[in-house]
Amino acid sequence: MAFSVDMDRISRPASETVRSQCEMYGRFLDNRCFYPVKYWWLEEVDQTLSALGVNEVRVEYLAGDQDDGDSWSAKSVGLADEQARAVTPERIAEIEDPYTREAVTAVLGWIRTAAGRGHGIIGFFH
Repeated sequence: MAFSVDMDRISRPASETVRSQCEMYGRFLDNRCFYPVKYWWLEEVDQTLSALGVNEVRVEYLAGDQDDGDSWSAKSVGLADEQARAVTPERIAEIEDPYTREAVTAVLGWIRTAAGRGHGIIGFFH
């Protein structure tokens, strides 16, 4: 589960869990291609993104726990967006594994969405 969220709205020592705060203040990012998924596969997605030139963020880093999550800062998302702009549809189409291609497409969409709002991304693995 991942959310585009204004990181200034999230308070880690708050009475609500970070996940609850993301549900209140953030925008859910479609991540159905990641369920079910084995944790090791996230590294494969990261390697594919890196080969495409998107190495400012790592999906593996979003595999935080169910309530507190892990995050990409708004700055990192903005830099990743700059990198992602160079990735052409043709390069994505060249990804052989259809599951990895779908995941890469989803992550690039997350980056565009969050960067367009000046947000970071918080993810939860469960």
